[in-house]
Amino acid sequence: MKHIFRLTLITTGLAACTAALSVIANPGMSDYERWRAATQQEFQSYLDENDKAFIGFLKQRWEPVDTESGEEEDKAPKPTEIPEAPPADTPTDAPDTTAKEPTPVVTVPVPTPTRLPENTTPETAPRKVRPAPQITGPAANLDFYGHALRLPYNKAMPRAFSSKPSSDAIATAWEALARSDFKPALEQLKATKTTLSLSDWATARLVSDYAQAVTRNADSRIMLSWFMLVKLGYDARLAYNDRLYLLMPADDDVYGVTYFTLGGERYYALPLNGDVRIAGKVYTYGKQHETASRPVAFKMPERFNGEGAIRKRTLSYQEGDKVVDIVVTYPVEQINYLNSMPQLNLPRYPILDLPAATRAELTKQLQPLLQGHSEEVAVNRLLNFVQNAFEYQTDEQQFNAENYLFPLETLHYSASDCEDRAALFSLLVHDLLRLPVVLLDYPGHVAAAVEFTGRVNGDSIVYNGRQYTVTDPTYINARAGMTMPQFAGQSPDVVEVF
Repeated sequence: MKHIFRLTLITTGLAACTAALSVIANPGMSDYERWRAATQQEFQSYLDENDKAFIGFLKQRWEPVDTESGEEEDKAPKPTEIPEAPPADTPTDAPDTTAKEPTPVVTVPVPTPTRLPENTTPETAPRKVRPAPQITGPAANLDFYGHALRLPYNKAMPRAFSSKPSSDAIATAWEALARSDFKPALEQLKATKTTLSLSDWATARLVSDYAQAVTRNADSRIMLSWFMLVKLGYDARLAYNDRLYLLMPADDDVYGVTYFTLGGERYYALPLNGDVRIAGKVYTYGKQHETASRPVAFKMPERFNGEGAIRKRTLSYQEGDKVVDIVVTYPVEQINYLNSMPQLNLPRYPILDLPAATRAELTKQLQPLLQGHSEEVAVNRLLNFVQNAFEYQTDEQQFNAENYLFPLETLHYSASDCEDRAALFSLLVHDLLRLPVVLLDYPGHVAAAVEFTGRVNGDSIVYNGRQYTVTDPTYINARAGMTMPQFAGQSPDVVEVF
């Protein structure tokens, strides 16, 4: 063993001397370049103990697992025709005077001034360019939802995988990547994650886009994505049949995507680079890399925002004898980002706030309509806005598939259905009126319910000892306390959101 150790030292010493001579021959190199040149041999030969153990495990027999088709959260058909509530005996801006405890007057928070971009057309809106790090070798240029990024890569990455899928071929590809100079790219991905406030989903999207920019080969892209996500600490898992697949667990149910179950955990073929469908069996490994244990967290609200082109939309509806125009502007790239997400559990949608500028703009316009009125009148006015400023279409009619919308998407798309309106309405009630609100999940329909400070007549439910008055933002012209007729008498599931 002593002789082997001495030989290793001699070999390493020769490599260091060669690197040192290279540095001397290039006196114009920067300090960073000198350090890289002097340690290049170490980068290419170093393999940590976790990688060694993982490679050994990958070379063992992979086990077959059955994939399952993605589930739908609610299979019941939605109403295609929405009824209109009968005319009110009193104007919508008057509270129910027969209530025992009239609701108090509301005070809408003054929005924080937020400067909106002056350029509001896709042709003129600026793209935010961030200072590029010092990169001496090859680099991938990305337009990540309006953020211009430049990330390094090494020569091993484009040819990460070019073999017929097998455990030996995958282990060999992992080892090649692990022995390569991957750390500069990993550090830049981590830095970008922090700088742009990327969620787990946004991080996974960034890694996938990075891999796509480095290599166009589908299996090489998946191999590189898997490697970098594991190095970032995620429980990303590779599987194969005649091609490679990347699957990841989540902290909540994900709908409409293929998955398999391993060790009691669901691994989803998330749409990181488009829809992924897997039929039948795939082969995967049982033991994960020691440093990789994190699922994709969807329960945490998003903080990432796209940049660039700004879109403007005017939402018009009738309030009493006046036409109200609500103008909203928002980054187009934020819509593209939200559209990339898979379908999630219903409670995930209302809690995703609007971009700060959009939120301030919307609050500024709605505040005069709500300020100084009772809680009941203010809620009725928000109901009127959501009921009548948007066209109603089911997801099947508009998208040909189930597609829950986040509040910003509801403001963007020409039409929306019940759960989309319930999510937007709930966010507005919580944000502007500071009132507790829950969702009411019926088979084929979603409404909301608000806990008023005083009593409001009409339909209500008791949940956890608290009374919530039914508020349905889809039932046209319905006021607080009115249930859509076809769902009257039913007991919905109550979904907490705030």
